[in-house]
Amino acid sequence: MAWDLVMRHHNEQKLIARNTVAELGPLWHILDFHELEESTPDWLRAARPVVEKGYLVSQWTALQFAQNYRSMLFGRPRLPVELPNPLGTFSAPQIPDRNRQIAIMVSLKVTGPIQVAKKTLVQPAGSVNEAEAMAAGFSKSAGAAIRHVLNGGRGMIRVLADADELALGVAGVADEGCCDSCHFLETPILKKTATARQMDAIAVGHDACVCSARLVY
Repeated sequence: MAWDLVMRHHNEQKLIARNTVAELGPLWHILDFHELEESTPDWLRAARPVVEKGYLVSQWTALQFAQNYRSMLFGRPRLPVELPNPLGTFSAPQIPDRNRQIAIMVSLKVTGPIQVAKKTLVQPAGSVNEAEAMAAGFSKSAGAAIRHVLNGGRGMIRVLADADELALGVAGVADEGCCDSCHFLETPILKKTATARQMDAIAVGHDACVCSARLVY
């Protein structure tokens, strides 16, 4: 029963990632292949709020999962940690901190329009397939967006590990076909033996990573 809750949360996080990419798709057309530099600022202004919202939804979803998981296992009172629902009708507008905003914009720019521009530089003039270059750029930038979005949930689990005196540590929940590094993180990282830096590994995914995290009790 408890593991069912873990997997439900994992699938919820994957859905958040898919929804984010779906919202970013139509915005990619703001970029003009022939005027990449000029059209990039408009694209970033449109894309960044989508990624920020996804980050906040991932964070809030992870908190609800952790609270419910803890209650299921122990029947104890909820942790005194609250976040407003970013999708709630009456929630005030939220934005991540400034450093995260900058990180999102830099990452999207490097993996998106700059990635497209690089293709025009490494291939002979006139030989670049515009559709292929733009598709590759969107794929790369979408992967970066997924990383930033789901770091919201993974980071929340990391924070809660310190806040919950019952938690022994953290562990990754690897997706099917994940990389070796993500499989490695399935091994519990325990507070009593791990450094803070080792614990932090659970909070940071790689581009296109849809693996999630859980508390270990």
